[in-house]
Amino acid sequence: MSNSSESNACPTQNSDGEAISERRAIIIKIITEHYLSGSTAKLKLVDIAERAGISRQALDRYYKDLKPFIAGKKDIADLVNGNETKSLIRTQSAVNETESKWKQRIREIEARHERQLESALNSHVTSLMNTDIALFESTTLRSTLEKHALHNAELKRQVQDLELSAGLAVSQRATATSPSKKLVFNVDIERFCASYQLDKDISSFEDKKLDAIVKIREKIKSFKDSPEVHVVIFAERYISDFQSFTDEFLGPPGEFTILVRLPLFSRSEVTGFLKHVPTEFKRSIHIPFQSSEATKKAHRSFFYKNPLPDMEIKGADTADNPVMSWGFDSILSFKV
Repeated sequence: MSNSSESNACPTQNSDGEAISERRAIIIKIITEHYLSGSTAKLKLVDIAERAGISRQALDRYYKDLKPFIAGKKDIADLVNGNETKSLIRTQSAVNETESKWKQRIREIEARHERQLESALNSHVTSLMNTDIALFESTTLRSTLEKHALHNAELKRQVQDLELSAGLAVSQRATATSPSKKLVFNVDIERFCASYQLDKDISSFEDKKLDAIVKIREKIKSFKDSPEVHVVIFAERYISDFQSFTDEFLGPPGEFTILVRLPLFSRSEVTGFLKHVPTEFKRSIHIPFQSSEATKKAHRSFFYKNPLPDMEIKGADTADNPVMSWGFDSILSFKV
């Protein structure tokens, strides 16, 4: 009898182990698909357990090592195999981060506009007669609100574009013949200029700019195992629009293009940045050009509502001209 019991025990244990392994694969698939969908909703343990066909208690007992991935505390890319899938996940992560940043900017701008409008109303209430208040509210205030509404609508459109990009990144998980994909890394000079106009602290401006560049540099390194990567540097000279450049840029089919806004001006700064770009990546730089000082000034006035620091403009106007020996595969200068 004892021998019969022992012989039946082993298949049961093997069966349990296989079941746990299969459920684990199902749970990992649920986590990965949710992340690649671009959804901002958080995964719940009870929902995962239900979709995997197990109890919440079984999830806690047998798959507790997956809980940090469910909570978003660990990199989802560590759960999957294959460079293409890892690249998709990292692309989605970058898109999510950019989308979150834009949404936060919209919230900040809306809150700031509300405070500004309230302050404007309060100051006029104390100085204008009742008839003037009615006129003010029907003309100036309406015009101000319309301008803010248009600005917010533009920001929301950009968020929608990012959401569309996220959807395209998922749908292009693809084949070797898939269309070219591009990822944009922007240094938010406009926001730094707004801060500079408040505090006039050039050191703080430089620190913020360099911190943003270092973060971009590290993100580029995370794509080291991705195939056909082309790093395209937009040499910022503050005379053309980076957003228009990225919108119009098209890479060859099958190429993964990383577009980088780089506000660095000396040879040592640019080559220092390139040292951190994996050597197997293709590298190119695009440099806007304009000889007319009047045109440069007009462009800067149009693109930067909060003026650039004088030192930053001087750096852009006296920037070293890149050459191939710096580490580029191609150099393109274009007139604006």
